[in-house]
Amino acid sequence: MAEKNSPKRVMIVIGARPQFIKAAALHRALKNASGWEATWVHTGQHHDEALSTQFFQELELPEPQIRLSPRSDSRELRLGDMMNGIRVAIQEARPDWLLVFGDTDSTLAGAWAATAEEIPLVHVEAGLRSHRWSMPEEVNRVLTDRMSSLLVCPTDAAVAHLEREGISHTSSTSPHPTQPWVLRTGDVMHDNALHYGAAWPESGRGQGRMLLTMHRPSNVDHPARLQAWLGAIGTWLEQVGREATFPVHPRTARVLDAHQPTWREVLRRRHIFCTPPMGYLALLEAVCAAPLVLTDSGGGQKEAYSMGIRCLVLRDTTEWVEQVERGHSVLVPEPGELSHLADKMLGLGRFDTDDLYGNGYAAEDILRCMDQA
Repeated sequence: MAEKNSPKRVMIVIGARPQFIKAAALHRALKNASGWEATWVHTGQHHDEALSTQFFQELELPEPQIRLSPRSDSRELRLGDMMNGIRVAIQEARPDWLLVFGDTDSTLAGAWAATAEEIPLVHVEAGLRSHRWSMPEEVNRVLTDRMSSLLVCPTDAAVAHLEREGISHTSSTSPHPTQPWVLRTGDVMHDNALHYGAAWPESGRGQGRMLLTMHRPSNVDHPARLQAWLGAIGTWLEQVGREATFPVHPRTARVLDAHQPTWREVLRRRHIFCTPPMGYLALLEAVCAAPLVLTDSGGGQKEAYSMGIRCLVLRDTTEWVEQVERGHSVLVPEPGELSHLADKMLGLGRFDTDDLYGNGYAAEDILRCMDQA
């Protein structure tokens, strides 16, 4: 750890869209805090302009000191390149902490590198579980939690998941994976939604098009299933006389391009209006305007909650179970179940948010906890 009166050094690993958004809250907290030096590492996991550079610009994130260029031939090669690159960065910077967000391959690569170099690891969004070991994200988050010294949980359910797995808060003065600190904060994505969402008045919320996002391999990699989802959504929109905005993820676009070259026009006739991937602020504005959000994204589900918009989760499980329990979101396991669930949620209308994900200052709480170690 840093010597007394010298700045504490944190290395922040990011590489995918959700991490850029979460990092913005931490960056604001770091700018307002004293005694910290940050080294930013971009793993190169998302190298698309719309999914990377645009987010850095509009969220005013600092230019990363270190940018990696992992191979894209396979997930295994990409992970190996990211692990090695982060480890080299640690050897050069010797941070007091390494911090990772969420459950992507960048998260796991950072966790492995920190463990190999014996640097205490902070995992933001620790304890989330889908209970689906077949999901790469589930494997990533479980392994990362096992390697973490400071586990930052956004919900009580996340804390409970860790406790059931034998991970609980200890009174150790120097947190370690065998004697970790478990911190229940709010959620840094909620911090951001409240921070940026204040630009759009309550009176205009829920008055525009529905918002649709789909990117999970289980939904989009199989053309027949993707078409089933889009068909069910288009049919429902026609029935209720509504339209939807659909920012198309590159992964989804590749599948559609390969199997239906005229898909944009076909979807337009079904009341689904396609756009390129949106930056964070444009997407948050679309969430605010939507009467209903339809998504397979955990981040999209949270953003809908933060803006008081009900959400159809196009999955059979979610890490954000509290929203389902409270009726703010509903799981839609199959396309055939969409219509009646969408009718129900649309009829319920908007809702008032509370402190489920904190008061908008989770990032500040994280820094305070790190400062105490």
